[in-house]
Amino acid sequence: MSYYFKFLSLIILFCYLPLALAINDTQYLNSPEHQFWFAIDDLPEIELVFEEAQWQLLLTSSSSERQEVSGSFVFIKNNQRFQLDNIGIKVSGNTSFVLPEKDIGEYVQANFTLDFDEFVDDQELSGISALKLKRFHNDPSYVREPLSNQIMQNFNVWTAHSSTYTRVNIKIGNRDSVYFGVYRLNESVNRHEYLDKRFGKDNDGGFLWQGNYKTWGKAHFSRITEQWQGVGDFDDASFEYKGKGKKYEEGYAQLVEFAKNITELQGDEFEAYVDKHINTDLLLKGLAAEAVLGHWDGFWGNGNNYFVYFDEAEIMHFIPYDTDNTLGTSEIVEDSGVQDPTNFASAENTPLLVTKILAIDKHLQTYQEYLLSLVTQTDLMVESYAVSWIEKVHALITNAIDNDTGDNVIIADQTASWGNQPDYRIFDVNQVKSNEKNWYQTRLNAVNKVLGLSESVFVKVYYRGDSNQWQSSLMTEREVNIWTITINTDAGSGLGFKFDIFDDWQENYGDDDNDGLLERSGGNIILSQGQGEYLITLNALEKSYVVEKLNDSLLSDDELLTPEVSIADNPADKSFDTANNNENIEQTPLVLIAPTANAGSDVEVYVDETVHFDASLSTDTDGQIIQYQWSNGLDGMSFSTLFSKAGTYQIALTVTDNDQQVASDSRTIVVKELESNDSLSDTNQTSTDTLNSDNVTDEATNNNVENMPSNPKSGGAISWLFCLVIAQFLAQRRIFSLKQNLQKHNK
Repeated sequence: MSYYFKFLSLIILFCYLPLALAINDTQYLNSPEHQFWFAIDDLPEIELVFEEAQWQLLLTSSSSERQEVSGSFVFIKNNQRFQLDNIGIKVSGNTSFVLPEKDIGEYVQANFTLDFDEFVDDQELSGISALKLKRFHNDPSYVREPLSNQIMQNFNVWTAHSSTYTRVNIKIGNRDSVYFGVYRLNESVNRHEYLDKRFGKDNDGGFLWQGNYKTWGKAHFSRITEQWQGVGDFDDASFEYKGKGKKYEEGYAQLVEFAKNITELQGDEFEAYVDKHINTDLLLKGLAAEAVLGHWDGFWGNGNNYFVYFDEAEIMHFIPYDTDNTLGTSEIVEDSGVQDPTNFASAENTPLLVTKILAIDKHLQTYQEYLLSLVTQTDLMVESYAVSWIEKVHALITNAIDNDTGDNVIIADQTASWGNQPDYRIFDVNQVKSNEKNWYQTRLNAVNKVLGLSESVFVKVYYRGDSNQWQSSLMTEREVNIWTITINTDAGSGLGFKFDIFDDWQENYGDDDNDGLLERSGGNIILSQGQGEYLITLNALEKSYVVEKLNDSLLSDDELLTPEVSIADNPADKSFDTANNNENIEQTPLVLIAPTANAGSDVEVYVDETVHFDASLSTDTDGQIIQYQWSNGLDGMSFSTLFSKAGTYQIALTVTDNDQQVASDSRTIVVKELESNDSLSDTNQTSTDTLNSDNVTDEATNNNVENMPSNPKSGGAISWLFCLVIAQFLAQRRIFSLKQNLQKHNK
């Protein structure tokens, strides 16, 4: 590429990037202003104060007509009190709408929307002018929406709103204050501060729409025409305009045009259009999160509960919303846990946009990578992270959920009562019984299945036998469907054992024929080689097992670090008298063999490209590996992660076996910045050897400009015009130079 075209490309790239991209990260989450409201380790207190007349007016609201009344707002955090007066308060919710008082003094938990600036212009507190207070109705776990949104934010679905916890009191006139209990404290999407944090103040003048399944049905773009009345700035619209009347006609025309192109364009034209007008990476992450979290009541599953924002460069950004019907609460689909994550909804419920985007190979491949990351990356929807997160939240709120309304006063690992799958468990996973299902393992298996990877037959397997008095010993899934445990028998124990699946004998396996194949509720498996140390391996897929005797030790697990006693006579002979047969006992040192660690091969990747870590090739010849630790703070046999900065990273793996022997290995990850030339079309390459003075045209002037946004407002009209002038000038200089050279050549 010539100097001029290189410089021209860099100028265009420099000018284009501010227009095409939003802020695209979640840095705002850690700002003091945002943490003031949404720190997950705090439990602040909110008091809503009403005059009696305003409260009575509020109680005249209905699900179709909401009364917004005046009240005072008090926020108490770290023993500090913050007060705003004359804010707007209304009861909110669609199917969850309920009034906060039935008869006088009979209070009910209800959802509230708080508008700080409804009656006082520009009133705000710590950068916030509106909040949502949502009760934990139909979520006895008290975690589904906050945890789902936390996982999405960890996954850099940077448009997901924050959702944390607060205590709510209500004071009405001269009545005593009423404690309404623990609520979700949700960030409001319909506000400039929400847009400013994610898109920047120079890109908050676009058009925000909320998609809801309301009077006009599902919010599918393919339903939008100029004649369809489901688009509007009214509450019952399927696509509800959230610009409060400003520039509605312009936003409406843009939405109709977008929907027409999404519906009618095909093939390469469709692909080019969505790549130009949709933040496809964000959309694919959002769709993957909906599918893996089981958000059947969202955009993909039900044409419901989402927003889209068309920024000033006319790029659509997806915003997931209202994620409380997730993590096992299932409806519409037969079973959200086993549902194919690449066909998450039925054909009639799947938006045409989803069908067409996932039909593009590059987008399907990216989507599948995101699915795998969500069920393997350690801070996403994996059991260890989610259960730990839930335990911390429960410790924070447990003593505060009892309240004066009597609503939602018990924390339980249950789904919504109206769901079609009542047996999923999300935090009581160690006590899962035969009729219950581990949500994380079920969803992991569903992803593995659709990606062609092995899926685990059992969530857990327990060893029970004479060696542990028929108690439960959890086996280790060393690789998918291969479970192992090392056990010791001594002279005082028998030699039988079985495999138990749910730790309650409801599903157990033994061997009736002593042929290495398991039968359900079969007979005890006998260790035919007598007392000693054994490695027992179960192949859950084939329902087979292997018993390998490691040594003849009569010692317990704790004593294996002391010298081994080797007995020449049959150790199973209980009449053997060691006191009278000292000549048959010899002391031999116990040699423990360290495992072998394998961290994987070195790789080169680009910034924000997924890197998969897999330690499954690590081995241990005399036992089993029980712990995998990585120097980047993660643990587990395998996971995927991203590197956000260029550089060379040395990631060390340390494995520990059941004898507490350790081994280490490392791999090098070279992370490179995506060079500007990598993103430019090959059409920038122009060979002067084939040019003549007749075919030198102004094509260079249009090179790389045709893909620019048609409405490049986010970078500012002046700066954009400046960039175009420079690009035009350089292109003309290059054309003039080419013509001169060709004229000289022709002479």
